[in-house]
Amino acid sequence: DTDSIFVKNDIEKIEKLSKIIEERFGLEIKPDKIYVRVLFTEAKKRYCGLMQDGRLDIVGLEVVRGDWANVAKDIQEKILEKILKELAVSKAVDYVRKYITSLRNRRVPYRDLIIWKTLTKSPEEYEVKAPHVEAAKILQREGWALTVGDKIGYIIAAGSGKLHERAKPYILASYDEVDIEYYVANQIIPAALRILSLFGIKENDLLPPKTGNAQTLLEFFGKS
Repeated sequence: DTDSIFVKNDIEKIEKLSKIIEERFGLEIKPDKIYVRVLFTEAKKRYCGLMQDGRLDIVGLEVVRGDWANVAKDIQEKILEKILKELAVSKAVDYVRKYITSLRNRRVPYRDLIIWKTLTKSPEEYEVKAPHVEAAKILQREGWALTVGDKIGYIIAAGSGKLHERAKPYILASYDEVDIEYYVANQIIPAALRILSLFGIKENDLLPPKTGNAQTLLEFFGKS
């Protein structure tokens, strides 16, 4: 197993620290990645660093997890770019508002609304009624042969009932059936607030046409 510590990129001090740790604890440490800037969330092992070549190194956030729709991943990655590259929270907030407006006008691609989840056992063996399991059962009734390890792609349809009752295989659904507000409230907003809440942004700040109180990043990152 491995673990990490984050230190200022001072070569002399890093070499001294490495030597002390090796002498006292018999452990070897060495620099792995160098970030121009790094943003930590409130959770352990969930952060994003801006590499020297301009790439984002994202760890543990929704953008790299498989159980979120692309709308959540795309919004979070764009927010991270605007914050770490441009130091512009206000631009990130504005982007989220415009994205939500586009989604409500159904201008976001249908494929970006698909949620993928893997079957870890046959659908009949699940005791909990989960959305992907119910979508899998629909596929089975339509003649699809499913096995453990298959990824089930589904959307959440508008209507009444519990979430698992509104899950439909994406290939058997249409854009017109999608519950847009589910994606706003349960995909886009949570993914956006994972980052923007660190800067005092609230849910209402992200919902158009309301405006947020976006701040600059001078205090957060410090003046160079």
